[in-house]
Amino acid sequence: MATMQASEHASLLEVLSDRLLGDFTQELWRKVFLGPGYEGIRFERETVTFLCTDTLDFDWTPEEIESLAARYQGRVERFDQRAVLAFPNARGALQMALLLQRTTTCRLRMALLSARCTTAVFDLDGRQRRMAIGPEVRQACSCADRAQPGTIHVSAPTCRRLGPASEWQPCGGLVATELQGEEVKFS
Repeated sequence: MATMQASEHASLLEVLSDRLLGDFTQELWRKVFLGPGYEGIRFERETVTFLCTDTLDFDWTPEEIESLAARYQGRVERFDQRAVLAFPNARGALQMALLLQRTTTCRLRMALLSARCTTAVFDLDGRQRRMAIGPEVRQACSCADRAQPGTIHVSAPTCRRLGPASEWQPCGGLVATELQGEEVKFS
């Protein structure tokens, strides 16, 4: 049993390594894998709602997005050509998406995707960091790629986590326009 756990842990470390090298810098990889916190890296299963959007660097700095996400209990998963954030609850993700849509100068393509994922938990520069590993981040980006500019794509699992539409459907400029398969689109 202990060998199985060690084998699974080693496999997950490899996935984390690939994620860091693919989406971040070699410097970050070195801090995580060669730094003093390496032995403390652990993995957890959690359900989160990913908010994926086009780049925000015209209107927002990475620090501003991190601060804003924290207000909704979220975290930044990625901030480069695309912003990906993770939230423990779907309503926080939706509130952040609506705020970004109202305060950004360009018409963003956004997607909300709720999924159960594996999360790496590690120390980085004296702070605990959580990062989803696995295909869910790519799936959220794929949903955003299919969205029309100015829309928020809400996946069926996210709709279920949000509850009855009468409790969360946005008022004002953003209204449900259509149901496509398992996707609800707002524009």
